[in-house]
Amino acid sequence: MTRLAKLIALTLSLTTGAVSSVYAAQKVQDNEKAITQIQTSVEQQQFDDSTLEKFTVAMYAVQDVAKAFEVKLQQAQSTEKQQQLQTNAREAMVDEIEQAGLEVKTYTTIAQLVRQDEALRQRVMNIVNDQDNS
Repeated sequence: MTRLAKLIALTLSLTTGAVSSVYAAQKVQDNEKAITQIQTSVEQQQFDDSTLEKFTVAMYAVQDVAKAFEVKLQQAQSTEKQQQLQTNAREAMVDEIEQAGLEVKTYTTIAQLVRQDEALRQRVMNIVNDQDNS
């Protein structure tokens, strides 16, 4: 698995929890409807390079948050402390995504698309490579 694929997989799994926390107040039926709408819009959605650059910035920031909290989670002595740390990590991830200039929903949509769409994945990989080379 490539570095980008691993990073995207980690990012998607981490932000899924953040997104579910953000939308936890919605009913199950509303969530199913939202997922169907996202899937429909995902197939039709195009992202410009500027949005994808924001995505990569957020992706690295989310990864940094995850690494920082991973050690703390391992050292937590109680379930309550672990839950509080997870909540803090999700909030920090959401903050990082928003600071990069994206909505959490857009970030998650792109992450999902990158896993499914080879052309989009290649575009993101090119942006990552350009960022690494500059």
